[in-house]
Amino acid sequence: MDITHLTNIISLIVAPVVMVSCCILFLNGQLQRYDSISVRMRSMTLERFELLRSTDTTLNDTMDDFSKIRLNEIEAQLPHLLKRHKLIHDAALLIGIAVLIFVISMFLLAIAAIQNSNPMAFISFVMFLGGVAVVWLGGIMVLYELNKSHLSVHYEVMHSLSLGKKMPAITLSLPQISVPQEKSKKQLTAVHAS
Repeated sequence: MDITHLTNIISLIVAPVVMVSCCILFLNGQLQRYDSISVRMRSMTLERFELLRSTDTTLNDTMDDFSKIRLNEIEAQLPHLLKRHKLIHDAALLIGIAVLIFVISMFLLAIAAIQNSNPMAFISFVMFLGGVAVVWLGGIMVLYELNKSHLSVHYEVMHSLSLGKKMPAITLSLPQISVPQEKSKKQLTAVHAS
């Protein structure tokens, strides 16, 4: 095996390496989003426990209306965040699997080049295309999660703007939150009057 043949083999193996690098960058971004949603869920769960603890775990008359509204909002948003967390988890796993497929494809390509085997080269090519397909599926899942993320933020903002008014109906599959109308209006008018 001469140096030019070896150089050609190495240059053939570089293509999957570029895809591995791109996947690692993509995966890093998804892991940051995954961690961000985890932190948000933990802080909302802690806030929920604090609201319940401050009222002796009874929700009847010991909790003020704004605490009830916030508690209902947290209880509506946590399942939605959990679904988004699962979507990002699945997308990150797919991207990790794609990295593994690209690495296997590199080894198969190297074996095919050393043995000068056309069937092995074809298998390597099919594995490479399979890795691209898996990255594509992960990207679709990320886009779907981004859409749900926007709707979640939109819901939260509209809900906070509608305190004491009719609840927004943009919750995807989230349950509707009941808001005590009379006391909230009185408290909002008292806050705005002072």
